[in-house]
Amino acid sequence: MSEWIEEQGEVVAVDGYTARVRVQRRSTCGSCSARSGCGSGVLSDVLGRKPIELQVGHGGDLQAGDTVTLGIRDGALVSGALMMYLLPLAGLIGVPALAMVLFPAAGEGVLLLVGIAGLALSLLGVRHWMRRQDAAFRPIVLARHPARGVVRPPVADAG
Repeated sequence: MSEWIEEQGEVVAVDGYTARVRVQRRSTCGSCSARSGCGSGVLSDVLGRKPIELQVGHGGDLQAGDTVTLGIRDGALVSGALMMYLLPLAGLIGVPALAMVLFPAAGEGVLLLVGIAGLALSLLGVRHWMRRQDAAFRPIVLARHPARGVVRPPVADAG
């Protein structure tokens, strides 16, 4: 894996050291052979590819109309995805399984409620963890592409 996951965007507005960047959503569905049977491909067709706008900090050198390369560290994305998927799954399945071992006489309804409580608690845990890791998930400007050429500012360690 490369160190950064990169995406191109266009600077829409600049306010001091903060810029609003519009990024066009892209999907790899066009090159995938399972496109017609994939839920992601169907959703992409239904919802379209509307651009999203992000707020990013910069060194004061961006102007509206510049094209920029935004980046997020791939390790942050992988750890965030693992946390978002595995912790709720562990809460939903692991907590009732533990409750079955500790309380073998518990009925199915109780275990269902325990599973829902485990899911809810794990989602709160993910929310707390994500807020603490907020800086690692913020995209940063890796390169600026003004009309006169590419300018690569020094990249501060974001994680």
